[in-house]
Amino acid sequence: MKRFSGFFMAIAVIVFALVMAGCSKKEEPATSVAKPAQGTLNMEEGQWEITTSFEMRGMPAGMAKPHTATVCLSKQDYVPKSTEQTDCTMQDTKVDGNTVSWSVVCRDSTSKGRVTYAGSTFDGLIETTTKDGGKDMTSRMTMNGKHLGPCPK
Repeated sequence: MKRFSGFFMAIAVIVFALVMAGCSKKEEPATSVAKPAQGTLNMEEGQWEITTSFEMRGMPAGMAKPHTATVCLSKQDYVPKSTEQTDCTMQDTKVDGNTVSWSVVCRDSTSKGRVTYAGSTFDGLIETTTKDGGKDMTSRMTMNGKHLGPCPK
């Protein structure tokens, strides 16, 4: 049971890291990224607190507790990410009204995410398929964000 629960916890940590990393600086060229016109995305710029909850079929209840992190977001940089370099590539970033969607392709996983902004809050979902021992495992991560104020200088 320890190995089983350790595996799921490792998957949860990896998926959360992918979300927060936004899978790095390897974004596709600007021609494939639809940036919103200034002022069209209904979101407050600045520091955001993001709480994520993780679920995967077969994972024991209560295994992955919600995790909270803070990031700075702007109308030009609206997908949560950090400055860490990874082996992943963010693709197909689109804005439709107040909803931002994207996909992330890594060596052993693929994720599709979306976030819908409502001024000082957002709700989001990321679905990830990971290869493990030749089998696909699918997980879901829900995200709730709230604007905290200006980014620290």
